[in-house]
Amino acid sequence: MFYRLKSPYALRGWEGMAWVLVKQPENQVDQLSQEAFQTLLLCDGETELPGGLLDDAMEKALKQYEENGVVESCEEPQPIEKRQYYKYYHNRYVRSIFWSITGKCNYRCRHCFMDAPEGALGELSTQQAFDLIDQMAECGVLQVDITGGEPFVRKDFWQLVDRIRSYGMVIGKIYTNGWLLHEAILDAFEQRGIKPAFSISFDGVGWHDWMRGVPGAEEAALRALRLCSQRGFYTDVEICIHRGNVDTLPQTIEALKKSDVQNVKVGNVAMTDLWCRNCDGNAMTDQEFVEAMIPYITWYYQAGQPIERLVLCNVADLGRNRPYKIVAEPHDGTEKCLNCYMCGAARMSCYITPEGRLLPCMPMTASPQQEKFPLVQDIGLKQGLSDSYYMQFVNGRIRDLLAENAECNACQYRYKCGGGCRATALLDGNRQLMGCDRTMCLLWKGGYVDRIRQVADEAEAKYGAAQNTL
Repeated sequence: MFYRLKSPYALRGWEGMAWVLVKQPENQVDQLSQEAFQTLLLCDGETELPGGLLDDAMEKALKQYEENGVVESCEEPQPIEKRQYYKYYHNRYVRSIFWSITGKCNYRCRHCFMDAPEGALGELSTQQAFDLIDQMAECGVLQVDITGGEPFVRKDFWQLVDRIRSYGMVIGKIYTNGWLLHEAILDAFEQRGIKPAFSISFDGVGWHDWMRGVPGAEEAALRALRLCSQRGFYTDVEICIHRGNVDTLPQTIEALKKSDVQNVKVGNVAMTDLWCRNCDGNAMTDQEFVEAMIPYITWYYQAGQPIERLVLCNVADLGRNRPYKIVAEPHDGTEKCLNCYMCGAARMSCYITPEGRLLPCMPMTASPQQEKFPLVQDIGLKQGLSDSYYMQFVNGRIRDLLAENAECNACQYRYKCGGGCRATALLDGNRQLMGCDRTMCLLWKGGYVDRIRQVADEAEAKYGAAQNTL
């Protein structure tokens, strides 16, 4: 008897993650034990099994995979497809790449990380972009999330989409302001057999036009959200909060709910140089933002949890039918956190700027220290994901941060916050990559974590929610 992997499945491996089963076209990943991997490696449609090759545990695994629809038996040899054979990539595993395909934008946002109206970071040529996509495939990247600037202003947008798809990479999410998102765009995606999610910024009823610098931006965003809902494309929204729009959050959530948005992230506006120049006195300090957000915890529960998930950045992650999370408390307060990575979010993804720089995340584009990180054109993506300053950062542990940051190392809360966010440290505080995240300092030393927990517990108890067990 011969066994072969069914068509959707392929075997892959990366440095530090050598045994993986990938289900295509969604590119779902299942890490395998060595035993399971060895079993599936023999399911090539050409190796007769068991044939003395399988021990009892492997035979049991083979039977289980057959029952689960991963492999199928055949009487005669039927080799699997070339793409299904095991392939090992000599670089770190990256689930997704968050790629700004252009630094240009049709809006004039007051706070942009990359000063997009002026196209400060430009964009790669079509051929350079093709080469980058080819390198993504050579590194085994499974998903590409597209942003800008505004991605739809790029004239070769569909050429890039088709190049990405030609390698079987998933286009997971597109970040857009919504102005150019029309029926024809969604038609083009559906014609290609894909339905990416869309993340559309919306900065408050009555305030979105002001924030984005273009009259009609508010209606354009709501129209795009309604259209995506009607066509079955998933959407989420990010809201930049400032003094002007902070009181409009309930009204804004209601407007988004009418457009079937169920996932909203609310954050303070990052103190970019552009925002400092253009905020018209509306910038909020971290303390002002936290003080403004805490009452919205109670509001969320009192209003009957009007949307599925509401993230109040650096404060609380609230959701239906699950316990809330304290954002500032990612660790358990013990020394176990010392071996944790400084930035867990950067472990499975990375960000590539319009000019081709490899960064841990988009906010770092607002800091001059981004220049420490490599350009893909200079060293290649494989080296960038194997041996580069980027990898030194991504592999950095909390113990490394504390070794360089005496203030954090002396703090009684260091095993709870883990030093906080590196991008926030760059944008605030002493503006050093290994500096202090002053927002975390405020939350812990100012007693806000305990206050947030008390407010959330009281809101759950009074208005009803899943019991918090964290």
